Amino acid sequence: MKAVITGASGDIGSAIARAFMDRGDHVALLYHNDEKSASALASYGAARGVMAVPCKVDFSNAQGTTDALDGLLGVFGAPDILVNAAGVDDYALALDTSAATWDRIFDINARSVFLASVWAAKNMPAGGRIVNISSIWGSRPAPCEAAYAASKAAVESFTKSFAAEVGSLGVTVNAVAAGLIDTKMNARFTEEEKEAFADTLAIKRQGRTEDVVNAVLFFADEKSDYITGQVLEVSGGMKK
Repeated sequence: MKAVITGASGDIGSAIARAFMDRGDHVALLYHNDEKSASALASYGAARGVMAVPCKVDFSNAQGTTDALDGLLGVFGAPDILVNAAGVDDYALALDTSAATWDRIFDINARSVFLASVWAAKNMPAGGRIVNISSIWGSRPAPCEAAYAASKAAVESFTKSFAAEVGSLGVTVNAVAAGLIDTKMNARFTEEEKEAFADTLAIKRQGRTEDVVNAVLFFADEKSDYITGQVLEVSGGMKK
């Protein structure tokens, strides 16, 4: 199998990429700035005897994205799986959020999902899988998360709409809405703040990257071929 991972240099994206490589899948590693991490992942794949192809993509540039993905197609071939894991946050009041910041968050969190998903659906065979990484904040907007929450709400809405469009092609589209996961994105919170949040959950701990990975692997598996247009929360039982 061949899997394309956007945001492959991030904590969640890299964990997903390693999981696919560990099971023997070939992986295309899409990244924007962190070439060092993408190269390290490629070496991880080479050590396991799988093809791991780094690919630099700037999703704010539509033509550049198309050119990069079409070039990837010639090197890597048609993907069986796409995981859209690219994501950034900006913890700030909407009153203090610039239009440029808003656009940047939507470019990376939502525009990337649209561009990569359309490209993948046009090229992947029947039985293809698209899995989008969303967030619990996509359905639970909170103060200081306006841009991030709005972008993830867009991802979830797109997931459901696109699933209805490409189901006849034999392609499923689902999303994983991650809760508070132990990643660098959440490093701004103190351990005390994380523990207080975890105490509100049914499962009294913050999430690990492998919790998200396991959900992605389920949606990428043939056992889920009658499931599409769904958003699965991986949140430790966060209250509605």
